Amino acid sequence: MKTLPAMSMIAAVLFSSTAWADGGTSCATAQEIFGNQSYAGDTSTSTNFVGAFGGLPSPGPDLAFKFTFHGYMSPIFVSIIGGWNAGAVITAACAGNAGNPIQANTGTTTFAVPTGGLTDGQLYYFYMTGNPSDNSGPSGAFSFVTSTPVTLQQFTVE
Repeated sequence: MKTLPAMSMIAAVLFSSTAWADGGTSCATAQEIFGNQSYAGDTSTSTNFVGAFGGLPSPGPDLAFKFTFHGYMSPIFVSIIGGWNAGAVITAACAGNAGNPIQANTGTTTFAVPTGGLTDGQLYYFYMTGNPSDNSGPSGAFSFVTSTPVTLQQFTVE
């Protein structure tokens, strides 16, 4: 009788749709993200390798993710764990100065980062970092969800 609960726990771990954000502690290791997935991580496991986003400072440690935009993507929904002062930024580059934000948002609980203004087929970088207006270098745990709408590919009536 103990086999079923044990197998259920193993299956939950193996087939979870949440990916730990273990990459992304540099531009070279930016973790690729995909639609309809959940990701989690902790910026305190990284360094402040992005010094600025155009004219905005990046005061806290950064984690970088990358994705190729494919026509439409719902906003990225971010949840902050522990109430730290987070920032999330989308740019077209990854470097010491990652360029001006295309989209961004900040918060201490939950917030959405819009994906409007992105170009189909272009590679983008999504960063989790400290709020640019907070010079204390905030960092901490977070999770975010990406989603791509489902489209009807074919419809047949017989």
